[in-house]
Amino acid sequence: MKKNLIISIFLFLVLAFNTNAYADVNENAAVMYNQAIDLYKQDNINASIDLFKKAIELKPDFYEAHYNLAQILMSVEKNEEALKSLEALLAMNPNDTETLYNIGKIQYKRGYLSNANKHLTAIPESAPQYPSAKILIDKIEKRQDELKLEAIIKEHKNITDESGKAHYIDIAEIQAPSGVAVDSEGNIFSASFAENSIYKVSIFGKKSVFTGSSLIKGPIGLAADSKNNIYVANYNANNILKITPNGSVSIFAEIQKPYCILYDSIHDRLYVTEQQSNKVVKIDL
Repeated sequence: MKKNLIISIFLFLVLAFNTNAYADVNENAAVMYNQAIDLYKQDNINASIDLFKKAIELKPDFYEAHYNLAQILMSVEKNEEALKSLEALLAMNPNDTETLYNIGKIQYKRGYLSNANKHLTAIPESAPQYPSAKILIDKIEKRQDELKLEAIIKEHKNITDESGKAHYIDIAEIQAPSGVAVDSEGNIFSASFAENSIYKVSIFGKKSVFTGSSLIKGPIGLAADSKNNIYVANYNANNILKITPNGSVSIFAEIQKPYCILYDSIHDRLYVTEQQSNKVVKIDL
């Protein structure tokens, strides 16, 4: 909170109330507000908070009092108390992006992720608070994914039945899935032969298109190396594609009808089955 903001409001109110434009109740609320400002400047925080609250009791729609009270309460980590004033501010000005952000930030700290997300996503990209809000939105989505994964793991705690046969867990739906690979971070990659695409499934189960490059034609086998590059047996194009972690795609090697790929971490090389020649070939990386 900035002291010069409180002082500027204080001066405005002195002038406003000296014009006798307000009724007695409002004038009494203004007196308490100004006293609260003085106490704040003297670092008497608790007394300042009490007077702001009394001013609000007299004048519930006292916008400046709510604003400054919320700022002070947040500065001393009394976030739940600050919420009352922030919600009052939002009721008076539903489009105030600073208030939306402050409510979202507090609700995030309290663990109310859905409520926090509701307020943060209401902030437009043009608002100065948007970059900070986007960081929290990303954290909320990640945490929500973690909670979903925890629920899946709990639901499928026993992976075998009494006869020893394994149960399976659906991870994602992919059209004509062929090859599959896992990088060092636990992300799963699967090729869609029908869609000429490579899908990525995060460790939290979130599916996205990793790449749909025009170079991909009939992908089958996949492999991930120690640097998390993905290699694709590009069957119909007779080559091996390399996809970097940022999604950049390039032709890595020419192979006739490549089918399966295995990455050898000991020797840092690929083994590829070349179906047309009935051979297994190795490619050093």
